[in-house]
Amino acid sequence: MAQVAEARTTNRFERRRQRSRTSLLDAAIELFQENGLRETKLEEICERADIAPRTFFNHFETREHLYQAIAGQRVEQFVERFDALRTDPRPLGRRLSELFAAVGAHLAARPLYRELVGEMFHLRDDGGSEDGHSRLLRQATLRFVRDGVKRGEIARRHRPEALADLLLGALTIAVSNWSADAGYDLERGLAEAARALLDLFASGRS
Repeated sequence: MAQVAEARTTNRFERRRQRSRTSLLDAAIELFQENGLRETKLEEICERADIAPRTFFNHFETREHLYQAIAGQRVEQFVERFDALRTDPRPLGRRLSELFAAVGAHLAARPLYRELVGEMFHLRDDGGSEDGHSRLLRQATLRFVRDGVKRGEIARRHRPEALADLLLGALTIAVSNWSADAGYDLERGLAEAARALLDLFASGRS
């Protein structure tokens, strides 16, 4: 009985800890979008999340770890989005174009998010702990491409792995351009990238 009670206590503690972590992530994202990355203080994040400031570092060692956690959360959401698209019966062109348009519209409507996105790329390029998340995203993209090949919507002329890298690269480069250049038209760039990819996917299809 003592072990059962201890396990229940541990589970309650872990659930409470996870709720606090999620609240901090949600509050940080909201404030970064409202005020910008550098203008947002940790105390403001804790206040928005209704969590004592002293407990912030129980969840994230530094601000950079917070940024990495947000990036990981976004990757997990994108993996879910790719997997959901695989079960969508609509044509590939419609699904891919809508995906790219949704990414562009979401970010274009949040200009203050540009700084956070840039920080995510910076941490990745500096050897941050994104290898696992990057692998998950690549795998999800590859599953999407292989499904397109299976449906007969993507040509077998090129290896699915190469096509998946091009798809993910097109998204990443466009978003990176947007994060580095306030004048970059992200929605147009992604729309053009989607059309180019669809042309490539269809080329030589048999």
